[in-house]
Amino acid sequence: MSILINKAVFAFAAIVAAGPLAGCAHNGGGSEKIPFTEASATAGEATRNADGTLGNGYKVTWSAPDAGSVRVYAGTDALQVGKTMPVGDGGEMGKVDVSVPPKNLSGKTLRWYFELVPEHGAPVVVAERSLRLASAPNFRDAGGYRTTDGKWVRMGLLYRSDQLDRLTPEDLDTLHTDGIHLVCDLRTDTERKQGMDKLPAGAQAMIADVAGGDSATNGIAKLLSGHGNPQQMLGNGKAAQFMIDANRQFVDSPTAKAAYKALFERLADPKSLPATFHCTAGKDRTGWAQAIFLSIMGVPRDVIVQDYLLSNQYLKAKNDKMLAALKGKIDPALIQPLMDVRPEYLQAGFDAADKEYGSMDGYVRNGLGLSEATIQALRAEFLAG
Repeated sequence: MSILINKAVFAFAAIVAAGPLAGCAHNGGGSEKIPFTEASATAGEATRNADGTLGNGYKVTWSAPDAGSVRVYAGTDALQVGKTMPVGDGGEMGKVDVSVPPKNLSGKTLRWYFELVPEHGAPVVVAERSLRLASAPNFRDAGGYRTTDGKWVRMGLLYRSDQLDRLTPEDLDTLHTDGIHLVCDLRTDTERKQGMDKLPAGAQAMIADVAGGDSATNGIAKLLSGHGNPQQMLGNGKAAQFMIDANRQFVDSPTAKAAYKALFERLADPKSLPATFHCTAGKDRTGWAQAIFLSIMGVPRDVIVQDYLLSNQYLKAKNDKMLAALKGKIDPALIQPLMDVRPEYLQAGFDAADKEYGSMDGYVRNGLGLSEATIQALRAEFLAG
């Protein structure tokens, strides 16, 4: 059974009104507690700004008991949103609709962040999770979640993605503008030869091959090319079982453990940030890397699963196109489990970690072998509040 099944299947104006969001965080400063229990920014309707230009619409929402009033500011630097561009106000539970320019005066695509500043307590910074890359639809922020102890995982520092060998010049420019310093490729040597990453200017490449040599992948690839017996290989629940076994292998495989260890040791170095990690679909090997990251941060497991399942949303158009291309070659019902992410897939990884190491913390420390210094460095860099 392969852990590479995913590879085989493949000046600014602001207009404010009442309106919600779902979240990310920024350095709260000092030791003040972040009072926000929920906070997010999601894409809204495009609107016309006061000067007649078309703006990107966002819905920003929050819940912050005991925070008093909340003022919302907009900016394009996650770590320095600033207080010069207020775009709305609200109470302890609030929502605002915001319209901001999609590009700067030089034509560069802008990523907007929104800092929610409470009357009492530390602020939090949120942004739309997706970077809206046409050539990498599953490229999204890894942060923006609240931890069990009330901290927030910062946004704008770490991203997860699907394949980056098809990036358009405009998308490369967006990543350069967003300051990507490191691109970690979790794919195999074969995958890299078939499609080398395109890197934004100034970014460094890192290889952390999770799977190494893989033979079962070739069998899946042949099926997609119209060879072999799909029913025999994928029918009767076998396809879904492939994915469950794959997630177990992420935990058990020495090759996988070495790759994930290398990734997180590199991410503990501030000079590597902002960074992104990816595989082919950005859902399986990348999904487990994200589960490790959010577990280290202290994000509740149910929230980690919700983040994992977002790949179904972001990859839908890409997967529909692939299924259309396979029409007549293979029954879509047979291949669908390989293209999906499902709770039971990720749960298989969690169960393997719990069984072998007692917990995800035990897996991180004793399975991956991350040192206490590395773990604390990661938390210091990525947690706010």
